Amino acid sequence: MSLARLQELREEMLKCFRCNLCKMVPLPVVRNPDFFDGCPANREYVFHSYSGSGKQIMALSLTDGRIEADRALAEITCACTTCGLCDVSCKFNMDAERHLVNMALREHMVEEGLEVEAHRRMIEGLRRHGYPAEDPPGGPPGRWAEGLGLKALPAESAEVLLFAGCLEREDPRAASTARKLARLLVHAGVDVGTLGEQEPCCGLPAYWTGYREVFTGVASEAVSRLNGSGARTVVAVSGSCLGAIRSKFPAYAAVPGAEVVHATEFLWKLIRERALSLPRPVHRKVAYHDPCYLGRQSEPPVAWEGETRVTHGCMTYHVPDRPVNRGVNGVYDAPRSILRAIRGLEFVELYRIREYSFCCGGGGGVPEAYPNLAASAAAHRLAEARAVGAEHLVTACHHCRRTLAACGEGGPEAPMPVLDVIDLVYEAAGL
Repeated sequence: MSLARLQELREEMLKCFRCNLCKMVPLPVVRNPDFFDGCPANREYVFHSYSGSGKQIMALSLTDGRIEADRALAEITCACTTCGLCDVSCKFNMDAERHLVNMALREHMVEEGLEVEAHRRMIEGLRRHGYPAEDPPGGPPGRWAEGLGLKALPAESAEVLLFAGCLEREDPRAASTARKLARLLVHAGVDVGTLGEQEPCCGLPAYWTGYREVFTGVASEAVSRLNGSGARTVVAVSGSCLGAIRSKFPAYAAVPGAEVVHATEFLWKLIRERALSLPRPVHRKVAYHDPCYLGRQSEPPVAWEGETRVTHGCMTYHVPDRPVNRGVNGVYDAPRSILRAIRGLEFVELYRIREYSFCCGGGGGVPEAYPNLAASAAAHRLAEARAVGAEHLVTACHHCRRTLAACGEGGPEAPMPVLDVIDLVYEAAGL
């Protein structure tokens, strides 16, 4: 099945003419020559195979029978954060689905039994106890909400379901952020509840690592539980969960019946409507890191039916025009609007922002299987934050904060505290 999916994408592979845009942000948006890289893997390994273009060429060779899947191909394929920068940078020039090819290639490696051992252990944990780790973390899902007095869904009814994700089970800072968001919503008068021990994993680690069937099953179960909650709105605490539900669920499982928004989108709505005030000044100079799966990877897929035609012997076009997902409609404005609304806060932009944000290194199963790659990406992003004069780096994704904090708060360089936007809102609200 995975080889058939690759064959269906052969047209996309043929579009690659090795322009190398997949390795960097497009030249018109380069603001500092020290920070133009786009692909963490290519930056770390400095070899074309690790780039988006390299994966297209390998996938084409595999599809056409010129090479066979082996361990070397699997290692190169999986040493990738699946951030999607190669996809949106390529689309600066053309309509080509680089990310779809990358993921289909990764899924083929899994079907061929060539999965990376660290990834296999993660997925075994997800299969056994609903959490992507070999050993279950301490405590059941939903423990983060104990003592907050939130409604227990679906036994009780609430307008809003707070979806914390599963990283809070092992990461105390993720749990703290979820608790802060819950208190903010209660303070603003929001009718909110949780699923408690029935709170599912979004399954994104299975998507990241190419376990298509596992991701489909976990995502379908998550949709069932979200729909069964009876809530009209689901608020995702972490950007990675938002990207999974909004962008990947429609193609692999189903779309939840409720509206799914990120915490920053919901908080900004409360602030804009004056349901939540921020009276306390917060005197810090911060930069904001756009998470990949909150930004360019959060756009829902757009269905298209039509015909692909060729002109001049090599140029393809579509009739009718095919919608192109360029990553520009991700969640970018809400986090920035919140930061600008906090009194006393000095907000500066990084050099690579929005759809051209540089990945923190925390996705794709990279921290588990390729820790040096994850650390290298995080260190490079933190250096960028220092270069713009920030004192703190702020993000809106549990995975980003964990990866960046591991490098920035205990690394060899000057400490760079890493916060969640929710942390700053909580402080500014004076709770």
